[in-house]
Amino acid sequence: MTVVVVYNPVSGRGRAEAAARALADELARAEIATRIVASRREEPAEWLRPELPDASAVVVAGGDGAVRLVSREAARASLPLWQLPLGTENLFARAFGMSGEAVAIVAALRAGRAREIDVGLAAFAGAGGAAAAEQHFAIMASVGFDAEVVHALGRTRAGRIRHASYIAPLLESLGSWKPAELAWEIDGEVESLGRGIVIVGNLPEYGVRLNPTSSAVPDDRALDAVFIPASSPLAALAWMPLLRAGLHARHPEVRFRRGARIGLFASGPVRLQLDGDPAGDGAGHRELAFRIAPERLRVLLPADPPAR
Repeated sequence: MTVVVVYNPVSGRGRAEAAARALADELARAEIATRIVASRREEPAEWLRPELPDASAVVVAGGDGAVRLVSREAARASLPLWQLPLGTENLFARAFGMSGEAVAIVAALRAGRAREIDVGLAAFAGAGGAAAAEQHFAIMASVGFDAEVVHALGRTRAGRIRHASYIAPLLESLGSWKPAELAWEIDGEVESLGRGIVIVGNLPEYGVRLNPTSSAVPDDRALDAVFIPASSPLAALAWMPLLRAGLHARHPEVRFRRGARIGLFASGPVRLQLDGDPAGDGAGHRELAFRIAPERLRVLLPADPPAR
């Protein structure tokens, strides 16, 4: 058995690298071979794909953005993936009960329990309307106030992100976000929505446990779409306690749909975030499309299912 451990060399001033090497030491003691790979800015197909042909599993030492970076190549190679959680939210690890403890990772590797889940794809027009390649996501995609905050953070990000890192971008977005009129087409049916936020979920998890797509099932070959009306930044913030309590599901103006293909149309440019990272053109897009990728991602599960 050979495990590829991927880490971001600039994450947390070396924290991810230290965690990757510490895990490799523990796996060596358990007689499990490892290969440590530092992520790069180039496409993962260039630097990760050559490392995978003889691998048995992939461990990502990092946050949800690092999981997204690695997940499509892991899916392509049909390798089970585990997140060693080092990010701010670690939504992927939370969804599947993953731990950063070496003993739990060793036990999971030896047990070999895995679950196949869907991978989402987001497409948007490039500069001047040129077609752009699809970008994938494992957890969720969204446009609206939260995506605005993510892009604002991305413009100033330096090093590890903490919850406090979002304060300045949130304040900036309170003054800058102007919600667009939205409409969606889901499996051929068009519906006008109004001004607000759209979240497309593959997993039920979301930041700070707001969980707008709490009913999402990761292996049903469909994406869950939620529209939350918000005519202003303050109106968007007002939804947070309802989302945290799950009460948004009862609100008559919140719309839920599920489908394998989702088109999103906006009256003005809207920014996109995927798994908590800025995506697409920073200036925004008027049309976006989401679908399920043909390949599936194998998720390495804990040796013992977590207690509920």
